[in-house]
Amino acid sequence: MNSPSFEIYDVHQHVGPASGLVASHGGWFLDDETALRDDVRQRLAYMDKFGIRHASVMPGNGFPTTYGIDGTRRVNNHVRRYQQVSPDRLVACYGTVNPLEGVEALKEIDRCIEELGMHAMMWHHRFLGVALDHPMMDEFVRRLQDHGKPAFIHTIADSTLESPWRLERLADRHPDATFVALDAFSSNDHAQWMPYIASRHPNILFDTGVMVSVGHLIEGFIEVAGPERLLFGSNYYSRPQLFNSPFPLTEFLNSSLSQEALESILGGNARRILGLSSP
Repeated sequence: MNSPSFEIYDVHQHVGPASGLVASHGGWFLDDETALRDDVRQRLAYMDKFGIRHASVMPGNGFPTTYGIDGTRRVNNHVRRYQQVSPDRLVACYGTVNPLEGVEALKEIDRCIEELGMHAMMWHHRFLGVALDHPMMDEFVRRLQDHGKPAFIHTIADSTLESPWRLERLADRHPDATFVALDAFSSNDHAQWMPYIASRHPNILFDTGVMVSVGHLIEGFIEVAGPERLLFGSNYYSRPQLFNSPFPLTEFLNSSLSQEALESILGGNARRILGLSSP
């Protein structure tokens, strides 16, 4: 594997356990300070092992919704607190809200950005139980545009609630907003859609979380959309760790892509849309 001369940025890491495994891993929140810092150390060790210098963190799926918007505020506070343990490495964080929380969710978007200093908002609709193109998402996207922040939206292959055509509808209704399709290449079928979707929607970028192995996938997408539309994301969870190595990173570093293209995909694009300075 080639060693890049630039600093790699992972745009897609989760705080909290993977859904379905909450009970066996002690609950969603790390309220004990020692446990929280141990989790951060485990994350940084993973990053160091694969040469990932910086990352964004966002809520894991399956967080408790018993207390509505108050519970969501606690989730966002927790993600921000987690990021602050190592702000030199975890340089950005994203919040979330539930479309079913209505107007109060708009206030929480404001709080996440203005008070918590978050860089974006993120949604994983299949775990919220609502469709990606729910009418309230239009209000959320407009609010993010007011703040000049992007919307990170999961499009995992096994969920009709997160089907890419729903993101297309949302992107059509908000052509000046910036969207990032997380898990965009999460099946062979999805991987074949993405160049076509990219050609129709210049306001959507695409990340590589849980990317499947498809021959010449990277090069084929870039031929259509260009390297400026692709972001490296590993979909890392520390509880439990779901994979032994970030497969997309290995693919990029062993591809025939130019140094300029790799620098964009593996860091430059993320820093640009998040408004971060170059290292």
